[in-house]
Amino acid sequence: YLIQNGFLFVLQKWVATFEKPKGDPSAFLRPATTTLSPYLKCIQDVYTRNKKHTSPPVSLLGQLLWRDFFYTVAFGTPNFDQMRGNKICKQIPWNDNDELLTAWREAKTGYPWIDAIMTQLHKWGWMHHLARHCVACFLTRGDLFVHWEKGRDVFERLLIDSDWAINSGNWMWLSCSSFFYQYNRIYSPISFGKKYDPNGNYIRHFLPILKDMPKEYIYEPWTAPLSVQTKAKCIIGKDYPKPMVSHDSASKDCKQKLAAAYELNKKLNGVVSEEDLKVLQRKLDATCDSVLNPVHSHSSSGAKRQRRS
Repeated sequence: YLIQNGFLFVLQKWVATFEKPKGDPSAFLRPATTTLSPYLKCIQDVYTRNKKHTSPPVSLLGQLLWRDFFYTVAFGTPNFDQMRGNKICKQIPWNDNDELLTAWREAKTGYPWIDAIMTQLHKWGWMHHLARHCVACFLTRGDLFVHWEKGRDVFERLLIDSDWAINSGNWMWLSCSSFFYQYNRIYSPISFGKKYDPNGNYIRHFLPILKDMPKEYIYEPWTAPLSVQTKAKCIIGKDYPKPMVSHDSASKDCKQKLAAAYELNKKLNGVVSEEDLKVLQRKLDATCDSVLNPVHSHSSSGAKRQRRS
């Protein structure tokens, strides 16, 4: 333990005091640079030796280019890390609902796939990029319609690899506020994870309360008969929360809200005032209220709706 912490102290000091071109060119047992350059060069060498390889933007090299892309855009865009005053960001009347934000942040949404990801974030400070996509979509344009800045701040605090430009850029992307605008393409909090892990092993690991839930119900435990919940020692609404929203109706409402916001941005050529957003918010609140109508754990109609997600 002491050796590990001593190494971390030396490493932190080295990073903090690194200054090019200073350094000892004669150092060979402990090089005075990061020595990462041969590994980066290796990527291109591998591509040269393998005729069949992936290409940007999806390749490994492409992912490094994405970093530079976000750095460049962030540098040239005033207020890049916020919606207001950001010329590349759609102005959208997001919900200001701390209750929804807290449930998402604390892994209590009632959707095991989402809650398992957020639990991994709290425990490890890291999760797969597609897992990040899922929870970001769920919080914003997919289900809860909470402001992307709120989610960005949570990631900023908890991710060990959080980066100001990349974090803000990706949250704008996933909320369809900038870069990506196909808001009808939503990550299902049920079927997306099931596609990769039908047995729910990921959920069982990070949410042990659901470890004995049969795989038929692991992604939708509220649809399990009470006898099954009892046998699994997990009563929905008591041991694990009910879903905070119905995904089918919530995602439909989110699409309607984004469609209206996009139309407003187009009509006003992106120059949308606070008052414009408030007026739109009042109109949307009168027609879209699924966030206040969660699924009930023993509702057969709700269960059928969720199984089609």
